[in-house]
Amino acid sequence: MRAVRNKDSKIEIKMGKALWAANLRYRKQYEKLPGRPDFVLVNHKIAIFCDSHFWHGYNWKERKKDHKTNRQFWFKKIERNIQRDKEINDSLLQMGWKVIRFWEHEIKENVEICVKRVKEEIK
Repeated sequence: MRAVRNKDSKIEIKMGKALWAANLRYRKQYEKLPGRPDFVLVNHKIAIFCDSHFWHGYNWKERKKDHKTNRQFWFKKIERNIQRDKEINDSLLQMGWKVIRFWEHEIKENVEICVKRVKEEIK
């Protein structure tokens, strides 16, 4: 678990480059907000999260059965991550922030659509 990156993952780097190329300036790993969003557009009050499939439980009901060993540990860990993501979203929304979460495959397949969604949120 020490090898797991909490910042500068491949999807975060790809998203950051795309945001920068679109002339959107951001803060990374913004510690002043709950959940430490991957990217924050402070002037627009937008928090952006880049969620990996494994750690954030993409399609969890289907993927649960993929875990063969130490199932109790992984179920508890990933389900808590899913719950925490919801709590962070609620907290940020109550603070007046807009929250955008992108799944790993969305960033990998077409990061331009992700950037377009961020721009639409700005308007």
